[in-house]
Amino acid sequence: MTKTTHPKQFTGWHALTWLIGFFAVMFAANGIFLYHAITSFPGEDSPKSYVQGLNYNKVLGERTAQAERAWTAELGIDGKDLVFRISDKDGQPIGWRRVGLLMRRPATTSSDTAIIMSPGNRGEYRADATNFDAGEWEAVVSVFAIGDDKVDFVAHKTLSLP
Repeated sequence: MTKTTHPKQFTGWHALTWLIGFFAVMFAANGIFLYHAITSFPGEDSPKSYVQGLNYNKVLGERTAQAERAWTAELGIDGKDLVFRISDKDGQPIGWRRVGLLMRRPATTSSDTAIIMSPGNRGEYRADATNFDAGEWEAVVSVFAIGDDKVDFVAHKTLSLP
């Protein structure tokens, strides 16, 4: 008697095994992506964002007041210093104000650094740029009113530090 060989058949068990394997790989990949997304994003970027939303009309009023002043500002790198210059609507430098600088990384809050810039000549303010790692930074400059903690001017700029 001769033996006949039957070709392997694709049965329901094979289909179930492939289906379970496919979804196991998909769940594993999604789990890895989910883990990295949750651990790399710190969450809420601005503290008390709900309260900020309630006070949004006040924010709009402050922005309108800033626009009416028509001040101009520039921020850049000069050697090893960050230099901020501000002038009024007539082009005259605005000096002897307290100027705060917040340097932030776009993707994380772990490197956020707030400093007070040193006043220089004719509306120029400086800060040491060597304190910051190379790469992209978001700079937020706040110019305070004389003798007050009220902010008169806010400027945002993205910088690429060497």
